[in-house]
Amino acid sequence: MPIILRKQHCVRTLVIFIWLALTSFACAKHAMASVSDKFKHPFYVGVTGGYGKTTWEGLVSKSESAALLLSSPMYVNEGGALWGLFAGYEFFPYFALEAAYMRYPNARVMFDSSSLYTFESGNTEFTTKTETVSLLAKLMIFIPTTEIRVYSGLGVAEVHRSDSLNTHWTGRPTFGAGANYLFTDRVMGELGGSYTAGNGEVQLNPSQSYFPFLYSVFLRVAYRF
Repeated sequence: MPIILRKQHCVRTLVIFIWLALTSFACAKHAMASVSDKFKHPFYVGVTGGYGKTTWEGLVSKSESAALLLSSPMYVNEGGALWGLFAGYEFFPYFALEAAYMRYPNARVMFDSSSLYTFESGNTEFTTKTETVSLLAKLMIFIPTTEIRVYSGLGVAEVHRSDSLNTHWTGRPTFGAGANYLFTDRVMGELGGSYTAGNGEVQLNPSQSYFPFLYSVFLRVAYRF
């Protein structure tokens, strides 16, 4: 190939490469700009509704041993509707810090008439209330070719148990996952779930100090400021 033609081919290749690079940069910049435009309201508040479950049934013994019936619940009725409030701040579209309050359904814990609880209280059952206040760090990524973001989160929750046996707060780790979508630059919807670890101690009456493990599935609607 003559030197002049070779130089022309190299120049043409260089021009095409520069054009492709500039085009790719412009497209990426436009995509980031559109993402920034849509996510220009970083602070949000909203409401939560869904299904929640505590795990008091974990204390129910499968055995009919008299010793276990003396200390453990005989039956538990739990699970149902939950509600909550939340607020968060997105530092950028891929990371947010979120605070939330969630009120779980009450659990009804029932004992045998010869149990230690019945002997001490004169009752065969009690109703316990559970609520949490949490702070979650959320990492989010976009599903390709969509504006849906999937997320996972890790944080800490203050779990409040309140009943005739115990009224106390305790800090426990909490985890979350789900997906959210911006219907407008102001309105966001989310489908998600969470898990909060429980706690218990080995003792004659385990119901005294038990904090249930918490599960939830929920829908959320938030308004962005």
